[in-house]
Amino acid sequence: MPDVPDPIPGGGGIPTTLSVPALHAQLPVIRMLTEVVAMHGGCTLDQVSDLKLAVDQVCTLLIEAAAPATEITCRFHKDHDVFRIEVTATTIERWRPAPDSLEWRILELLADTLSANEEPEPTGKAAKSKVELSIGMPA
Repeated sequence: MPDVPDPIPGGGGIPTTLSVPALHAQLPVIRMLTEVVAMHGGCTLDQVSDLKLAVDQVCTLLIEAAAPATEITCRFHKDHDVFRIEVTATTIERWRPAPDSLEWRILELLADTLSANEEPEPTGKAAKSKVELSIGMPA
């Protein structure tokens, strides 16, 4: 079988995006896609497990605070030696754990990098909330 060139020069792979209704019933779909994309991206079994747990926790927080009838979006991308995940949702309630909380510390332990931000929408009644996390790929 001939070598197939990587679709993005430099070994980045193809970004994968999933948007589903912001409902707890969608968590198994999000976990499954996280596992498949991370494994396909070359993550170790331990990394896959950590990513599934981290994404599940982040999505749970965002879903609980999400505006009705909105979506949660997960974007997965392997960038050379880093696997990145971005989770976004439109939120109407406070969702971010305190930086010194056990919940946030666990998320920090599961990922190499973790950041969260909220950008208020013009109405002031909702915000575009985003969490980014990444892990380094095995050498």
